[in-house]
Amino acid sequence: MSIISNVVAHLADLPINAEVDLLELTSEERASPHFAATTCGGRQLRVSLPRGAELQDGDVLCFDDETAVVVKAKEEDLLLVKPGDNTISWWAACYQLGNFHRPARFREDGILTPDDPLAAQMLARLGVPVERVRTPFTGQRFGAAGAHHNHHEAEAHHVARHHDH
Repeated sequence: MSIISNVVAHLADLPINAEVDLLELTSEERASPHFAATTCGGRQLRVSLPRGAELQDGDVLCFDDETAVVVKAKEEDLLLVKPGDNTISWWAACYQLGNFHRPARFREDGILTPDDPLAAQMLARLGVPVERVRTPFTGQRFGAAGAHHNHHEAEAHHVARHHDH
C-alpha cells in the first residue's frame, strides 16, 4: 500500500504517453486530507495530506514505472444556478447560497452547488434559473476555503482524454 503525502504534479504536466490509473473521488472525498482508497486499476493507497489540503481533478498523487495515479472528480447530483435576466434575483440567490453555507463552485455558465430540495425551492422562489445536472463538482472557489491550489477548468478535461488511451 502506497502512502501519499503530497501532490506530485498535475495531469497536464505528464508526458502524453503516460499510463493513467484513475482514483475517482467525490468532492467530499477530495476535501478530506486523510483516507484510504483503491484506484480503478486496483492500487491501494493511503492518503495523508497536510491539514487544509484539497485534491483537485487532475492531481497526480504518484508517478512510477510510467504509470501515474491521477485524481478524477466523480459525477455528482448538483444544481447549476444560472444568472438569468433579473440581476437583483441573481444577487439574492448568491447571498442566500452563502447565508445557507452552501458549498459552491463558480463556472463561466453559473454556480454549482449540491442538489438539495430546500436550496432548489429557495432558488425557484427567487425566480433564478436552476438546472439539475450530474457532473463533477469542480470549478473556481473563493474565500479561505478556496485558497488552496486551483487549476483551470479546462485542465479537468485532460483526465478524460488521458483515460481513453
